[in-house]
Amino acid sequence: MLRLFETSLHAKLYAEFRPNPPASLINVVLQAVKKKLPLDRALDVGCGSGQNTRCLAPHFRSVLATDVSPAQIKEAAASNTVANIEYRVSAAEEIPAPPDSIQLIAACQCAHFFELPRFFAEADRVLAPGGLLALYAYGLPEPYRDGALWTELNDVILQAQAATAGFWAHTRNEVADRYSDPRFRLPYPGEVRDESHYQERTLTLDGLLGGISTWSGFQTMVDRCGAERGEALLQQTRERFHAVLSSGDPKVDTSAITITVRYFYFLLMARKPVSP
Repeated sequence: MLRLFETSLHAKLYAEFRPNPPASLINVVLQAVKKKLPLDRALDVGCGSGQNTRCLAPHFRSVLATDVSPAQIKEAAASNTVANIEYRVSAAEEIPAPPDSIQLIAACQCAHFFELPRFFAEADRVLAPGGLLALYAYGLPEPYRDGALWTELNDVILQAQAATAGFWAHTRNEVADRYSDPRFRLPYPGEVRDESHYQERTLTLDGLLGGISTWSGFQTMVDRCGAERGEALLQQTRERFHAVLSSGDPKVDTSAITITVRYFYFLLMARKPVSP
């Protein structure tokens, strides 16, 4: 399993700036589970700071949320106010649950870091017959204005990504390709792919920059090259955002201007067969 997002600072940034999955996507997953099984116990693998976990918790009797990073689990547990969530440090390939005990296994924005053959084997072990395996993830935030892509702001985001390009793991391309590589093919028949969901958020300039600071490529760059390199990139990106938002007028205060961004999600899901 590829290990990133493991410092306490990165975990705090992740908790503050990463989006929750859209309610429409969660509902599709829930309805699929309910076709065969009650909403009893869910497993959120690679839970990070708990965004996806908290979306699942109101619908299940209990949720087990695991992550390989102790810092992420500490951050998630520290802010948890929900009694039916259990957070545990565990690799995705070593699930701390008995056989046939889980009705839903969900992995949000993390399956590209897993050793997938081992993860799929463990998922099959703990998933109840008829249970659902769901992988979902999202791309870079895309700024919108009047219902259309705000291309000038989007170009600034893409420039920031390009500046960190040499520091991303190879798995970044797998997200951009929406898990189209055959290695993501789920181990059950009837796999469903759904790319119709997005989460919309309203952010300030600081919110946009905070999101960039959570990127694994950005954090790896800082780790290898020093904090000054990261601060310089954020300042340069801030200036580029400011130039777009102010239309080139240096007197315009852009700090309080809100920007609508959309995170587009894709979902893969399939059901463990029920033995005859």
